[in-house]
Amino acid sequence: MHFQLLTFTLASLLFATGSNANPVITIHNTRTNTLCLKVENSGGSFPTTTVCGGAPGINVAPMLTSNFYPSGDWNGAITPVQNGILGTRFEINFSQAGTTWYDADMEMGMSGATLGPSDNRKRPNGASSLAGEQDPLAKANAAWAHIGNQAALLANPNYLTASNGHLTHVSMDKAAPDVVQAFFQLDAGFNAYIGAGSESGKTAAAGTLREQMNRAADEKSWAVNTQAMTITVY
Repeated sequence: MHFQLLTFTLASLLFATGSNANPVITIHNTRTNTLCLKVENSGGSFPTTTVCGGAPGINVAPMLTSNFYPSGDWNGAITPVQNGILGTRFEINFSQAGTTWYDADMEMGMSGATLGPSDNRKRPNGASSLAGEQDPLAKANAAWAHIGNQAALLANPNYLTASNGHLTHVSMDKAAPDVVQAFFQLDAGFNAYIGAGSESGKTAAAGTLREQMNRAADEKSWAVNTQAMTITVY
């Protein structure tokens, strides 16, 4: 889990007030098909009801909202899975007594989905508290016209394709080369981990592209003092 890698002070990232005694994860399914979500446990327990992506999971019916109640010390991840393809992976850690650490992880998959506090509070700088991206393709296209290495990126058609000057498809997995990861992490500024970020025992050389990407990824883990969180899948 990325939470173990953070070096930021809690005071700098914890925002707003209010706390819930019992964690609740609300999942909005805006799709017209049943949503299957894979659940990973690193600690505590989560009430899974089905198998999804070859692992324990949960279902949410089309165009409906469901609440799920993990244990107060639950620490894990929830990933939408469609046709066997992993989407954005959301890491949530309730184990620190009223403080919730959370992030979006696109290392293994990318989809239109967000995670944030259920009360929609803003971050201290006034920015959105949502991790992930509602529309990854639109976010990528907003940066596309302003970069100079389009040819190098389009040499990786598994991850980016374009037509008439606009991207038509974007995706991610752990095999994506650095040039692709850097586009999503640095140029497009996705609110997610695109690469692994800082890893214990590994240090990227100062000033290198990898060091820049690690630093940008680390800044995408946030904390709030509420245990009511909402995932919306588009």
